[in-house]
Amino acid sequence: MAATPFDMRAILLEQTERTRRSSKADVERFIEESELKIASLESQIARERACLAALRHLFSPIHTLPVELLAEIFDLAIRSDARHVRDALRISQVCSYWRHVAHSTPRLWTRPMNIYIRQGRGGDGEQAYADGLKTWLQRSAPLVVPIILVVDYESSNYRLPDEFLSSAPRWRSLGLDVPTYTLLSFVEQLAEGRFDSLEELDLGLEDFAGAVSTTSISFTTVPRLRKLRINIWSEVLRTDILMPWAQLIDLTLDSFYPNITLDILAQCISLVQATVITNGWALLPAARQDILALGHLRALNLCFYGEAKHFIPILDRLAAPELEELGLDFEHMEAVMSWVQTRFTAFQLRAPQITRLKLRCSYLTSDDLRTAIHHAPSLTHLQIRSCGDCIDDDLLDVLHYKAGMSPLAPPPARFAARRHWQQLHGGYSGRNDRLAMVDRPPSSRHYRRCLAGRACNCVVASVNIS
Repeated sequence: MAATPFDMRAILLEQTERTRRSSKADVERFIEESELKIASLESQIARERACLAALRHLFSPIHTLPVELLAEIFDLAIRSDARHVRDALRISQVCSYWRHVAHSTPRLWTRPMNIYIRQGRGGDGEQAYADGLKTWLQRSAPLVVPIILVVDYESSNYRLPDEFLSSAPRWRSLGLDVPTYTLLSFVEQLAEGRFDSLEELDLGLEDFAGAVSTTSISFTTVPRLRKLRINIWSEVLRTDILMPWAQLIDLTLDSFYPNITLDILAQCISLVQATVITNGWALLPAARQDILALGHLRALNLCFYGEAKHFIPILDRLAAPELEELGLDFEHMEAVMSWVQTRFTAFQLRAPQITRLKLRCSYLTSDDLRTAIHHAPSLTHLQIRSCGDCIDDDLLDVLHYKAGMSPLAPPPARFAARRHWQQLHGGYSGRNDRLAMVDRPPSSRHYRRCLAGRACNCVVASVNIS
C-alpha cells in the first residue's frame, strides 16, 4: 500500500499555532511525546514485518511438503559413503523443524557406521565420542544398522563397551577391522552378545596359523545369519568356532586346509552362493562315494593357491543339481594344476544345469575343454582367461556352426579374444577368415532372433590370452 502524501508547509503552520502560547518546557514535552509515538509505530511496523515474513515462510513450498516427502528428500540427500555422517548432521542443523523431522526419521541414521574402539586413552574427547555414538544409535532405533568395528592399533584395552553391545540386537551386518594379534580374543567378546537381527558377518580371522583358543567361539544363536565371510588358517580353529552353517545361503571361505573346507561345506546345506579360496592336495586321493548334496547352490567360485596341484577332490565330493555358474581360478596356484577329465565330467553329471563356466589360468588341453563343453548342455556363457593351451583349430572347428551339423555347443553369438587371434595357437596364424565365422551369428534368421531378444540358447564366449 502506497504512503499517504502530506504537505510539510501545512504541518509547519499547524505546529506553529499549537505552540504559540507554549513555554520551552511544553515544546520539549511535545517533542518527547512525538518520539514515543514514532518508537511505538516503528515497533509495530517491525512486528508486522516479522509476521509477514513468518506467514510467507510458513506457506513457502518447502513447508507445504508432507513430512513423509520431506524425510524422503533428506534420505536422498544423504550420501551412502563415509560422508553420510556429515550430511545427516548438516540437515539436522538447518532449523528446528528440520531437526525434528530428521531426528524422528530413523532410516536417516542407518547408513554403515564405523565404531572406533579407542579405550585406554581417556580424556573428554573419548567420552564425547561415546556419547555422540550412543545418540546416533538411539536415533536409528528401532531399525537395524550395519556396523563395522574398528579397533585402534595403538589402544591398550580392547574391551567392547557395554553401551555398544546393548545395540547389538539391532545390528544387521557386522564387519571387523581389528589388529590380527588381538582379533581372536576380540571375537570371543563379540560372541557373548545378542545378535537377533544379524544377517551378514565378516569375521576375517586371517593370519592365525598358530592360534589356539582357550574357549569355543559360538555364533550358533544368530537366528537370521545368512551371509558369512571367514578365513581359517588354523586346524585348531576348526573346532573352536561354532557357526550356524546350515542356515547360511552365502559363504566366502578362505581355508588353507582343503579338508576343513570340505567339512564346512558338508554342513552348509542351504548354500545358494559360495566363494571358496583354498589349497589343493599334494597327492590325488581316490574318488570318494560319500557325496555332499548342495541342492540349493546356484553359483560356486573356487580359487586355488599353494604348491599342491590337485584340486579335483573338492569337486569329487559335491553334487549341485541346480548349479548355474561355476568359476575355477588357478592364478595363485604355484604348481601346474592337474586336470582329471573323467572326474570333472563326473562332477558335471551331478551339476547338469551349468550355464556359465569361467576358467582362469588353467592348463587344460583342447580336448579337456571340448569334453567340458560337451557335458554342459545348458551352457550359454564361457569365459576363458590366460588358458592358452586349450585354444586350437580343433576346438574352434567344433564350436563352429555348420549347416546340417550339430555343433559341440549351441551356436556362439560372440567369441572374442582380448588379444590377437594369432596368439591363440601357433598353427592358427593367418587364418582369420574363421574368426569371422565364429564371431557372427550362424544365420540371418538367428541374428534377427538375437536382436529381438528371443530365446536362442546361444553361447557367449570370451577369451583372454596372456
